[in-house]
Amino acid sequence: MIRRARPGLLLLEGDPWRRESLAAFLDREGFDVSTEEGSAAGPEFVLVDLADENGTPTARIEKIRTRHPEAKVIAFVREVNARTTFPCLMAGVKGVLPHAAGGAELRNAIRCVREGSLWTPRAVLSEWVERVARLGIGAGGAFTRSEQRVLEAVRDELSNKEIARRLGVTEATVKFHVGKLLKKTGAADRRELARFATETLPALAAEAPRNGG
Repeated sequence: MIRRARPGLLLLEGDPWRRESLAAFLDREGFDVSTEEGSAAGPEFVLVDLADENGTPTARIEKIRTRHPEAKVIAFVREVNARTTFPCLMAGVKGVLPHAAGGAELRNAIRCVREGSLWTPRAVLSEWVERVARLGIGAGGAFTRSEQRVLEAVRDELSNKEIARRLGVTEATVKFHVGKLLKKTGAADRRELARFATETLPALAAEAPRNGG
């Protein structure tokens, strides 16, 4: 009888007792668990504790996704709300759990993410979907044409000077539009704005003909 390989899971948890407890649970759930960054080759999941992260978690998530581009990232945060969850989702995290989540919730989150869905409390997820829809899909003017062109350039990782040259405007104008975009999208920084653009612009393009161009 051929034994199926267990799915790989990289567990990034700073607290030794919690790391040991989670690793034991995940092992019982059928995962091949690694707890050191360099020890996991191509894990299916990365489970990371961001509860004690200072400021935006974007930088750490970026590093994880760069090292493990195919992995589905699930994050623990101190408290699940729009303020903590939206930056994670914009950075590419697929599931957000409260730090105190139990085994059943973690099991359900992993199953949901594996099936291709996002996992976060229903109220927060509904707010996220409404926000993305309002700003991107069928927004009907949420972004001006100038803002959309700047957003495209930010997605392409151009500097303000390069954007100004591409659009034939001043750097001050570009800076103004970038500031407006950060405020509209709620992105914490330029990297989050670029990720938002990558995920949203295809939908904007698809909707444009139906919204009258």
